[in-house]
Amino acid sequence: MTFLNPFVLFGLAAAAVPVLLHLLNLRKLRTVEFSSVRFLKELQKTSMRRLRFKQILLLILRTLLIVAVVMAFSRPALRGQLGGFGPPAASSTMIIIIDDSPSMNFHDERGTAFTRATQAVSRLIDLATSGDRLYLVPLSELRGGNALPSPRTPESAREALGRIAPSPISVPLGEALTALRPLLATSPDANREVVFVSDGQATQLVSGPPEVPGGARPDSGGAPDPGATLFLCFSPPSRHENTGVTGGEMLTKIVTDKKPVRFRPRISNTGDEPVRESVVSLYSDGARVAQQSADISPRGEVRPLFSFMVKRRGILGCSVQIEDDAFDADNSYAFVVEVPEHIAVLLSGPDVSSTHLATLALTLGGDSLLAGHLSVRAITHAALPAADLSRVDVIVMCGFDGLTDQVAGRVARFVSEGGGLILFPGTAPPSGDRALFRELGLPPPSGTPVTSPEGSFLSFSSVDYAHPLFEGLFDSRMERGKGAVESPRITTALPLSAGEKGTRVIGLTNGSPFLVDYGAGRGRVLLFAVEAGTGWSDFPLKGLFAPLFHRGIAYAGSRSTTRPSLQPGDPLWFSLRLRTFTDRDTYTITSPEGNTRKVVPEFQPEAGTALFSGGTSREPGVYRLSRDAHGAGEQARDLAALAVNISPGESDLRTATNDDIEKFRLAAGIRAGELRTMPPEQAAETVRQARYGFELWKGFILLAALLAITEMAVARTAGAKSVNVEGA
Repeated sequence: MTFLNPFVLFGLAAAAVPVLLHLLNLRKLRTVEFSSVRFLKELQKTSMRRLRFKQILLLILRTLLIVAVVMAFSRPALRGQLGGFGPPAASSTMIIIIDDSPSMNFHDERGTAFTRATQAVSRLIDLATSGDRLYLVPLSELRGGNALPSPRTPESAREALGRIAPSPISVPLGEALTALRPLLATSPDANREVVFVSDGQATQLVSGPPEVPGGARPDSGGAPDPGATLFLCFSPPSRHENTGVTGGEMLTKIVTDKKPVRFRPRISNTGDEPVRESVVSLYSDGARVAQQSADISPRGEVRPLFSFMVKRRGILGCSVQIEDDAFDADNSYAFVVEVPEHIAVLLSGPDVSSTHLATLALTLGGDSLLAGHLSVRAITHAALPAADLSRVDVIVMCGFDGLTDQVAGRVARFVSEGGGLILFPGTAPPSGDRALFRELGLPPPSGTPVTSPEGSFLSFSSVDYAHPLFEGLFDSRMERGKGAVESPRITTALPLSAGEKGTRVIGLTNGSPFLVDYGAGRGRVLLFAVEAGTGWSDFPLKGLFAPLFHRGIAYAGSRSTTRPSLQPGDPLWFSLRLRTFTDRDTYTITSPEGNTRKVVPEFQPEAGTALFSGGTSREPGVYRLSRDAHGAGEQARDLAALAVNISPGESDLRTATNDDIEKFRLAAGIRAGELRTMPPEQAAETVRQARYGFELWKGFILLAALLAITEMAVARTAGAKSVNVEGA
């Protein structure tokens, strides 16, 4: 038995009131013998015994009356049907979650899992009565932040069921239960049931992002409210063979036109049979530019390497595709290649002379990667607070000591929003105030500049040739041998620390880094150990200086890898710098299916960026943000793009085992009796048998009425007769 209003049970204390009154009415009387009434003594004893019995009976009736009233208001409910006898069934809150994730569209000889799921849901809807609260919720609508569903009648639930179709959005079961917790916690009904109708995919039983093939499974979570029962209704496919593109990695970090770009997709076979000669194709701007075949072992993966030539600058929508199979949703993986059309560089230093050699290196020659696509402007640190960072891609600071907190914070926000930053120490003695490193969350230089003894110098001890800064700089491994990079003579160097966020690119003979690459927010920071002049070294005079400087600009200013692939259902937003804009400019986000949405930028002056929010991504593919054309001769121009792909866990069609379900139950904190599994054909009957039988409050109300009538009848009889005895 359970109580729907348990706090009312405190009213049972009132049952003690009749007992207290009865005890207070008991008085010890003095016995006085009268000779004239001695013969009535036996009659008196008989009457008193009858009176005491009636008083005890009244006490019991009044106490039970109070108990019955309190129990009625506490709304007790009894599990079980007592052989079909008793009052009508208790009201129920039944939430039916129908899985509409991509895997529900997998075809086998019985059709799709989604078709079987809708049939099971239809039978579950038949259980609802007029007093029940019925909710029919597609799993995709329980993505974090969505509003709670509204109750439906059985008729409207069937109409809604006919409109539901598989979607590209994946939601782990734990996240769905967490979203429903407030609704279950506030339900006044005796029965609180959550029925999850699905294909039983094992990767669904997690609370975070679904399991990535070959990766670790996140912890589960999100148990329903205590007292609610979770039913898992699984209709698994008869076979699980599937091949999908479950990810990819852009290996080329410095992307430019007329240069090869390397991309490595991940092709997974989640079935138990090997795949032979699977054709994998790569498309750029809708045209196939590369193709390979691959053999994949059972439950294995391959990562073929594709190299293709980028023929233009701008934003390229690309994809990797495999042959069609029974599950089409994972046969394509979208990604974006962005070749900067122009990189704007802002040089800053304590004075004009501190940026002189850096300006010459960027304007007079260097790596052909940036030829004709680079603009340079030099200012002093004093002008940084007023500089328009929205027109800048990379900031080069020749000296970073003595910056105010305001300037340091502004530069740090610029980097966190995707900007590039290249740092050289200044020639002035360090001030000890490293506000910029504090704002960036990076380890500051570990001390003051170290000067070598007279007649000696430091040189390069190691070079990470695998770093993107050296990508394509050497034609073969032989050229990367000793002496491939000519080391400058360094007399003074600032001790650097790579820390957890940094990568040592070049090391010095004293064990300290010469160049460190840091990730900060969505941007990059390159830190040199020597200043950009000739006071500490002859680095600016070496042949390496200009090419390395140019590559550093291209690397820090690249946006090809600043945003990972999104999943359907993720927030869709773009953050970029608008170099030119007017009040007449309008902007549009175009979906992969060609649907458009007008958006208005939200300017963030401190970071020099404009934020465009496009709502929620609903389709896999490439979303593009463009500036609309104003006149007949003008064309819309793409400003940015984002790739959206289905969750890689959807490719793994393996059905959850009892062990998987038990691990989920334990991790989610669900009690053993509150989780049940059932096949679709037995779903309705299993839920019916597990429900609470009926509420007992009506019975207690009837009992209270009978007790009240009986009490009045007994009380009238007890007071109807009295004995008046007079003695002479």
